[in-house]
Amino acid sequence: MSTILVVIDPDEGEHAGLNRIRALPIDAADFQVELYVERFSTTLRNRLMSSSVRHKVPTQTANQKLAWLEMLVQPMRNEGYSIKTAVVVFDCLFEAIIQSAERLHVDYIFKPLRQHGFLRRALFSASDWNLVRCSPTPLLLAGHAYPIRGKPVIAAVDVAAEDQVHQELNQIVLAQARQLAKMLGSTVYLVSAFSLSAYAGASPTTDPLAYKVIFLQHKNQLKAAQHIAKQYEITENQVYVREGAAHRVIKDYAQELDAGVIVLGTVARSGISGLFIGNTAESVMEHTQSDVVVVKQADFISPIRSVGSTAV
Repeated sequence: MSTILVVIDPDEGEHAGLNRIRALPIDAADFQVELYVERFSTTLRNRLMSSSVRHKVPTQTANQKLAWLEMLVQPMRNEGYSIKTAVVVFDCLFEAIIQSAERLHVDYIFKPLRQHGFLRRALFSASDWNLVRCSPTPLLLAGHAYPIRGKPVIAAVDVAAEDQVHQELNQIVLAQARQLAKMLGSTVYLVSAFSLSAYAGASPTTDPLAYKVIFLQHKNQLKAAQHIAKQYEITENQVYVREGAAHRVIKDYAQELDAGVIVLGTVARSGISGLFIGNTAESVMEHTQSDVVVVKQADFISPIRSVGSTAV
């Protein structure tokens, strides 16, 4: 049985992350549903308050929030789901979520997806963006409240990669996709993109040599993808390979299949490289209508270690 941390956004009306509980069988997992409340001492209003008043506010607020949270999950408990709740007071949201996940040894984090766009991410360090980079725990970002049970699960891999990190990520992505599909009563589809930008748009009539290069590359990539897929009992007609930018190929295929979930890996680039180059995971997150699951290599160590949150 898995243990899943579900993050609640109090400003969200439909609670997409919470609704994902009902997508799973009742006995599939234990759930820890947490609401994160910013520590009042970090706000301007509370800097102006006296110390005696300031320290009373977080506890009162947290207890009220916990009562609301209990009321929110009770219908699911009545259905038989195993759910615990907590309110976590934090200084930095993404750090607090990672710390909770590590403290509870959870197998997944479910969180509503917030599509921020490049400028907002660059200026405000959006939480989803930082979770993708820093969380060692598989992260499911729910983009909407529509049901995903029974819908296709897409495993997005890079079969062209020859380095060990990406090859390992391919295996992790496929294993996670298969496990998730089993819980959702779904089927796994494999998608892989390859890029030959110099030959993009080539056709048999205008540039037969370039077209032949693309055709041969596609044939080789498809063969490699089918070989990997076979190891995970994915049939050849559930394998899709296309030339183009990875995030566009993945997004288009997910839309074509009406996929419930896209599972992909990230090497978690950071700093200037991560900001201006970005990565496939974040590009997919910003444009897809499917849920996105992000996984990392097995030896990834999160830079988040310090304790900055308090559970109530």
